[in-house]
Amino acid sequence: MRKSKKMDKSSVFEDKKVTRRSFLRGIGALGLGVAASPMMGKLASAAVPKGPLKLTYWDSENPQMTPWRKKRLAMYLEKHKNITVDFQSFPFTDVGKKVSVGFATGTAPDGFTTIDFFIPSFTSRGLIAPLDVQQLGYSSLKAFSDDHPAAFVAGAMKDGKLYAYPQWWYGFLNYINTKQFKEVGLDPVRDQPQTWEQLGEVAKKLTIKQGDKFIRQGFKFAMHAAAWTVIQFNPILIQCGGAWFDKNGKCSINSEAGVRAMTIRASIIRQYAAEDPADTVATHPLPMMDWLRERCSMFYSHPIPPAAIRSQNPIMEAEGYYMPVQSPGVDPNKRYASCYGVISVISATASRDKQEVLHDLLRFMYSDVIDAWGATKPFLPARKSGWADHPDVKNFPHLQELIKSRDNGVLLPRSVVYAEMTDIMHRAVQKVVLTNANIKATLDTAAEEIDRATEDFYKK
Repeated sequence: MRKSKKMDKSSVFEDKKVTRRSFLRGIGALGLGVAASPMMGKLASAAVPKGPLKLTYWDSENPQMTPWRKKRLAMYLEKHKNITVDFQSFPFTDVGKKVSVGFATGTAPDGFTTIDFFIPSFTSRGLIAPLDVQQLGYSSLKAFSDDHPAAFVAGAMKDGKLYAYPQWWYGFLNYINTKQFKEVGLDPVRDQPQTWEQLGEVAKKLTIKQGDKFIRQGFKFAMHAAAWTVIQFNPILIQCGGAWFDKNGKCSINSEAGVRAMTIRASIIRQYAAEDPADTVATHPLPMMDWLRERCSMFYSHPIPPAAIRSQNPIMEAEGYYMPVQSPGVDPNKRYASCYGVISVISATASRDKQEVLHDLLRFMYSDVIDAWGATKPFLPARKSGWADHPDVKNFPHLQELIKSRDNGVLLPRSVVYAEMTDIMHRAVQKVVLTNANIKATLDTAAEEIDRATEDFYKK
């Protein structure tokens, strides 16, 4: 077995020469079915940008977001006849591949949409430009930071500079079927699981089996995509006192805390017999399909649009027998989940004039928070102010639960090989929950593979 060379924490993010292979591997390989988009509200106006000028911007397609973005872009261009924007949208995985090829070949767009956990892959190579918060409508970096979730700010900063403009930002929640709770004598509010042990016990009560066959699973973790595996494992690891990487930058998921976290992750199957990870009808567009079809009573998900519920279970949506609650915690007083979001970044290769226009465009595009909410709810604007108390917003079902999950959520791991890391962890979880593999040995192997992938990324 090859020995991993020692790296200090700063070296994990130091500037190195980018290669097409490493960038395609690190960014383009990850597919995540997210529905997310921009922040909004009435911010300070900015100076009219110079022109004539033509910019390129690449976006990820989304049925809720894309039409709204195009509408806002058209409004901006109507006000600024001297500006032209070649705005193209692609499936999310294609955006990552096209951007990586663009940077490697000198054809990268001036700005583009990505997901926050890819920030290290760009900042480590010096490929994206720091942002000027005053051009975005804020008086200072502190004012900007105070108006956004702490997790986003922490993940978007490097060397005291901000590198990403948040669109939507939201946390995961435990979605419960309140009708099924009541059927087994549970009160959805009083008996909602506050700890992982309580989750197991409640899931066990909700489970229905005929012999060895599940008719209804009490709780389900998503197993359809590697990205979801990391999103769902992340808060358990942190709640157990663990971390993805130690102070020297080496993967530490095989620590005592990591073993405890994986033991909790597997307990729904091993201890409580309330889930069959191989029994699922989940799809990439609808990873919560088992819950929508009432094949499981609880599911751990990002905010679920009412339209998605209506499309698969119109009775559930019409009668409203569901509700999102906070994720369980190892400590009942520390219930939190992973949070993440879609962001805009500006290429370091864009000229100064183009960067100024892109700042102004982003400020305008996402300045009407109420209009954006109306088009894209229940995905939460990253911005804290200027929308949640509006009459058209505040009565949305369970809004405060959604906001609480967003604001208390913990950041996903920062790694220059995020896509490979998720694949490695997904294989590890599969071994543990599908083949009953030894947890410590499985995590030892996964940690070694992640360290090796990180080392390979930095090879010249």
